[in-house]
Amino acid sequence: MSDKSFSVPCRAERRRAARCKPVNRQQLLLRSVDVEKLVEEDHPVRAIWELVEQLDLEPFYETIEAIEGEAGRSAWDPRVLISLWLYAYSRAVSSGREISRRCGYEPAYQWLTGLEVINHHTLSDFRVQHGQALDELFVQVLGVLSHEGLITLERVMHDGVKVEAGASGGAGEERAFGVGFARAETYASGPVRPGEAAESPGEHDRSGGSDHAAAWRGVCAQL
Repeated sequence: MSDKSFSVPCRAERRRAARCKPVNRQQLLLRSVDVEKLVEEDHPVRAIWELVEQLDLEPFYETIEAIEGEAGRSAWDPRVLISLWLYAYSRAVSSGREISRRCGYEPAYQWLTGLEVINHHTLSDFRVQHGQALDELFVQVLGVLSHEGLITLERVMHDGVKVEAGASGGAGEERAFGVGFARAETYASGPVRPGEAAESPGEHDRSGGSDHAAAWRGVCAQL
């Protein structure tokens, strides 16, 4: 007869149980956020915002119905909306719905809005209402910033995949993005005033802070 009183523990039984730190994804946290430090000092979104602050955008403010001293909800500052679209275009994003979504988690968008999430209807309505004026503004600003080396335009690689557009903007936003992007690239190759010779982007020295300031002077002179 076999002795059943003795048994050899299997490998699984002999192995010691490892204790690992659990990850709790159900917890709610309250933490402070320094909005100004969400993006680096030399982040492209800062270049876009600084330039937009210097533009004459009075026509965009004239259409705002909310008036100081009167009841009603305040409107979004056109400078914020324009900067959002400009930054989105520079990152190959052409949908108001996608911009709104990124306002909820992407630092550059959060920095522009102060952690607020702007409704995609607001973004798309603004884009449609000021369509022609924005097209020209986007082409010149993105082209000049790219030419000066302050931002890099990210070309959309189609490969049979269409640029996604929000439902409220539809194909119109997609077409505007494609045409505007191509024009911005052309403008970036050398926006010059009459009588001036075009300068190759490679001729710019972009190695230091003084060159950055010089680039800004060139940007302001071209707009």
